[in-house]
Order: sequence, then structure tokens, then C-alpha cells
Amino acid sequence: MRSSSATVVDVMLFKAIGLYQLLCPADRGGYSVRFRRALMTALGLSFALHSFQVPFLYYALDDLQRFAYMAAVIIYGMMCSFKGYVLVTNADRLWLVLDAADYGYTGCGHRDPSTLRRCRATLSALLRMFVVVSYGTLIVWIALPFFVDEYTGVTNLDGTVTRYRTTIHNMQYPVPLAVYNSRPVWALIYVTEVYVCIVNVFIWSLFDCYLVTMCFVLNAQFHTMSAGYGTLGIRSTESSPPDTSFAGVCRIKFDDIESNHYSNLISHIQDNQKLIKMFDVFFEVVRPVVLVQIANGSYSVISLIFLTALMYLMGVPVLSAAFLKFICGFISLTIELFIFCYGFNHIETAKSVLNFGLYSSNWTEMDLTFKKTMLLTMKMNSSHKRAMKVSPDSAVGLEMFARVMNMSYSTVSVLLNSRS
Repeated sequence: MRSSSATVVDVMLFKAIGLYQLLCPADRGGYSVRFRRALMTALGLSFALHSFQVPFLYYALDDLQRFAYMAAVIIYGMMCSFKGYVLVTNADRLWLVLDAADYGYTGCGHRDPSTLRRCRATLSALLRMFVVVSYGTLIVWIALPFFVDEYTGVTNLDGTVTRYRTTIHNMQYPVPLAVYNSRPVWALIYVTEVYVCIVNVFIWSLFDCYLVTMCFVLNAQFHTMSAGYGTLGIRSTESSPPDTSFAGVCRIKFDDIESNHYSNLISHIQDNQKLIKMFDVFFEVVRPVVLVQIANGSYSVISLIFLTALMYLMGVPVLSAAFLKFICGFISLTIELFIFCYGFNHIETAKSVLNFGLYSSNWTEMDLTFKKTMLLTMKMNSSHKRAMKVSPDSAVGLEMFARVMNMSYSTVSVLLNSRS
């Protein structure tokens, strides 16, 4: 990855959240192997803490609100640990993939980086908003135990209600109630949950910023490639600056000595193959996380909608601290699920325009060799059918996001009716 002025990546943001240092090799200013191992240890501890809570879900079977909340916390905590594991173990590969964000990664981008620059502006605004919302939610969740009721009631299997001193999640531990509610133990549990929340937000911010960045980068590069294909066989009638589109064009015959059209086609094809290769590496690394994230995000969104609606029906004021906690969580997770679906929808839309760019070139005036090579290129692009799918007929995209939100409404309605 080059300097911040020649890449789509928001380098300043990446450095601020620690993603740049995590991915960058140590000899170029990144974290050392020792630091990565320390981060893996922190992730392992977070995963162990969430796993330890799984047996306690059994004791919350008669408290649907508590069960839904803790299940969402446990699943999402494990999901964040998984994201962190993928980031750390594939840091070197992911760093190399970022090379595709450079304006000069392809000849087309070097000559006309206008699409990449527009992508950078949009991407930077989107990611900074996402990071602000994520860490804002973290601050709200950490501070809320001091603004809600001092004790939280939990319904046991025998119907009795146990009142625990309120923390962030009220994680359960095999200690007597009096010990749990004592100030030193409560403080220890609270600090543990603060640690868990910080790790989760830190990791999901890193992974999601990287994933969304690469989705936007690939989209912009594919569109730039398509525009470059469209200029084949077309000659500028007046010189144009490298950062602007062609001022004037004219059609040329294939035997025009100045055209050098076939070598330009080969150069474009090589750039095309470089992009596809980077797409495959990126896809291979993130695919397991994305598929699990879609399932996990769907459940988390449904749970938070249910809990928020339940609190409203129970008469909890909309402006109360408890209500704010779930609203912030719902907004963060919904934005995250949306950008996952939008990002891969963004890539598939861009891949489909490559062949259109080839067809828009001046191929009718070219020789037979050019036409055959162009046809093979179109077949190559069409044969690359790698897409992010949760099933053979269901691809990750905006349509899936709409289905998830519709399913959330239906599921929450059933859950609320079952309680009444």
C-alpha cells in the first residue's frame, strides 16, 4: 500500500483504530509478532469468558427476556473472537490485498483515478461514521450501570426472582448471591465485562472496516477497468491530464500505426487478472466470517428488536438509560449487517460491467486476433462465478438484508404474542 494520497484506503483512520499497525509488517512500522500473540491471548480469554456463560443459559429458560439477551451477547462475543482470529492469522495476506487499493495498481487507475478518488471520499465518510457509532455504543454500554436500577432481577427455573447488582451484562458465575453483590466482587465482574466489551468493539471495528474498504476498492477498480476497456480502439484528439476523462475521441482503424490497440488489450487483460486474483484471496479469507456473521447478525438484530419492543410494552420510558442501551446496540448491529450485505452487492454489480466495457470498445474496427482475444476475455470474466452465498440460491446482498429485516418483524411479532 502506497502513501495515503495515492490509495483508496483511509490510512489515517486505519492508524487511529490500530488496523494499519496490525496488518503492516513489523519492518515497516507495524506491530511485532509478539504483539499479535498477545492479541490472540486476549481474544482467547474473551472467547473463554463467553463460553463459560453457555451453561447458565439453562437457568434462564423461564426468563425469555434474559435468555434472548444473554444468548445474543454470547454469540456475538464468540463471533468477535472469530473475527479477531481470522485477522491475526491472515494479517500478512490481508496486507498484500490492500495493494489493490492503490490508484496505480492498474494502468487504467493510474491514467484516470477519478472513480477511485470518489470511492475514497464516500468510503472515508462511511467508515468514520461506523467507527463513531461503534465506540459511542461502547461508551453508552459501559456507563449505563451507573444510571439504571442498582439491582437487576433474574427469574429462576423455580419461579423465584434473584436480584443481582447491575453490571453491563450481568454475566453469571458460580458464587453465592451475597458474594456476587458485594462491592469488591461486583467491581471485578464489572471490570471483566468492560474488558469484554472493549475487545468486541475493537475487533469488530477492525474487521468490518477492512471488509468494507476492500468491497469498495474492488467495486471502484472493476468500474475503472470497465471504463478502460471502453477506450480500446479510441484515440484522444487532444491531450488530457492523467486524472481526467478523455476530452475528445475519434474512432481508428486497426491498421493505424499509432493505435497499438492489441498491446493495450493485453495490458488491460493482465490488470483484469490481477484484480480477480486479489478478489479470490480476499474472498477466501473473509468467506467463513461473512457467512457466520450473516446468521449471527440476523439473530442479534431479532433479539434486540424483541427486547426493545418488550421494554416499550412494559412501560419503560423511551428516554430511559435502559432503553438507550438497546437502541444503541440495535443501531450498531443493523448498520453492521447492512454494510456486509451492501458491500458484496457492490462487488457483484461492478463485476458485471467488465464485459459491457469490452463490448463498448471499438472492436468492430479491429482485426481478427483482437476480436478473438476479446471474446476469450469475455468468457474468462463470465466463467468467474465466485460469489458470496449462504446457499446455492441465496447470495449476500441488499435483497438478503431486506429479507432479514422482514423476518425480524415476523419473528418478533410471534414472540410478543406468545408472551401475551
